[in-house]
Amino acid sequence: MAEQQKILILTSKTGGGHVSLAEALRDQLAEGNPIIEIIDPQSRFIHWHYRMVSRYALWLWSAEFQLMNTPVRAHIAHQIFALLVRRPLERLLKRFQPDLILTTYPFLTFEVMEALRKGTRPVPFGMLFTDPQHIHASWLTEKRADITFAPTAETYQQALQAGFPPEKLHQVGWPVRLQFTQNYESQRLALFSKMGLDPACFTLFVQGGGEGAAQFGETINRVLHIDERIQIILATGTNQALLTRFQGHKRLFPLPFTKEIAPYMAVSDLIMGKAGPNMLFEAVTLGKPFLATAYIPGQEEANLEFIQRHGLGWIALTAGEQVSVLTSLLHEPTRLRQMIDSVQAYRQRNIEACNKIPFLMKELIPVPSH
Repeated sequence: MAEQQKILILTSKTGGGHVSLAEALRDQLAEGNPIIEIIDPQSRFIHWHYRMVSRYALWLWSAEFQLMNTPVRAHIAHQIFALLVRRPLERLLKRFQPDLILTTYPFLTFEVMEALRKGTRPVPFGMLFTDPQHIHASWLTEKRADITFAPTAETYQQALQAGFPPEKLHQVGWPVRLQFTQNYESQRLALFSKMGLDPACFTLFVQGGGEGAAQFGETINRVLHIDERIQIILATGTNQALLTRFQGHKRLFPLPFTKEIAPYMAVSDLIMGKAGPNMLFEAVTLGKPFLATAYIPGQEEANLEFIQRHGLGWIALTAGEQVSVLTSLLHEPTRLRQMIDSVQAYRQRNIEACNKIPFLMKELIPVPSH
């Protein structure tokens, strides 16, 4: 009887994006029932630092992001990170004995290759870029991977220019978790009934879990006052203050943290929130336009350009711009339909490109012993 293949996906719990991509790869590779583990080998200090800076000092996060965005500084940072994760990585590789290693985090690229170089057996290693528009320098210092996935045409060209071997670099699509590839039309009326919302109204899915309750509350109230035909599904995530504040509001359903978020996005007309690439591509896969209202300085600013270039939605960073866009969509429904057509065109190209991933992976994984 053939042994199960073992795939190790390394990621970072610094934000949900790297983890979501790891889970998307897991879903892509599920055929054949391999043993797949998703692991973050970093110390708790790294997670604590991210939580504090992302909530209370985004300016510092932006400064750190820009500081390491040069080849020399990125290489120095990798040398430091390699020391920090060396022992956890060695223990993990010894315990799991993977047949394939993948990563969705730039500071588990050089670090992994160094651990593998000192190991006792060769293991295929693959990287998936996590930037749709501009690749951060921390991704570009490691070119020894057996395979590198560029999820957009923009990142593919940048990687070529940076010197990645063309035979090991592949342009694919941006993978999303399996739940975002399902059809939820049959659940639509039941979901609206459960939420106490009107299926005939213009429905916004609003991402708000990471925001402060007071500041974000102003945005929600402003949107609800635009027109009686607007209603909101508010994803509060782990933000208990936001969930409590909006309990019982008319034309609003506060959605607590759930791993099955796709059905709620699928029944909405428009996705509104921070310009994170995973939520953007989840919206695209569901065929929904995206309204970007915020971004992490430095890290996500380029995503605004990506949204506009490919016709995936609108940018509205101020209160006035948000009111203007939503008002026009209510009074000119053809604008929404035209944007949906544009999103659907990119969606189809992205799905077709993502279909390459499992086949490319199969070529890397050794044939299991009998």
